Amino acid sequence: MSDIVITKKSGDNSCGSGDSILQYMHFPSGNSTSGACTPPACPTNLYTWKQIFLFDDCDSFAIRNFESIDFELCSPVGDFPIPELRDTCNILVKAEGNRLVVSVAWTVVCEKVDCCGTGTIVTSCPAQTVETVQQQIDFFINTLQTNSIEDAYTISIDGITRFGAVRKLSLSKSASTPITYNARLEFIAGNVVAGES
Repeated sequence: MSDIVITKKSGDNSCGSGDSILQYMHFPSGNSTSGACTPPACPTNLYTWKQIFLFDDCDSFAIRNFESIDFELCSPVGDFPIPELRDTCNILVKAEGNRLVVSVAWTVVCEKVDCCGTGTIVTSCPAQTVETVQQQIDFFINTLQTNSIEDAYTISIDGITRFGAVRKLSLSKSASTPITYNARLEFIAGNVVAGES
């Protein structure tokens, strides 16, 4: 089976707060993009969020060691049964459109990453190293996190490619496997449109 490849197609690139800038937020001082996530001078300020990796348009990452893949295609159909008639007389109405949700589960493993596409995360910034499990967890939580409806992706699996958004990401480990993280990503296909301007 081929790799599962997720590619960023567009993002929130607004001036000073877009996806192309390293950002952090600390309490109580607020947001900043200065100093590429340099810690605040006052020790009473604590980080609540810090981004150390970039994921720009056309960057992608591949999932090779998947555990499961689910394609869930929903085609809602309403019905209006006619009183005192058999099931064959039921009136079916297609009043809603279709929905495709792709769910992928995999084990996060330490894997060498570079900018040439031989690792898990391929990035346009060759200075980045996303290799260890901890670095990958950091990337998924703090960089892949969707900030705007403008964050659009494609997912490609076995010749099936869809445009849409990452709707959910779960990372978990248990007492029986305290080192291994299991990841699950939920992708919803559709035409990603901008919100209010």
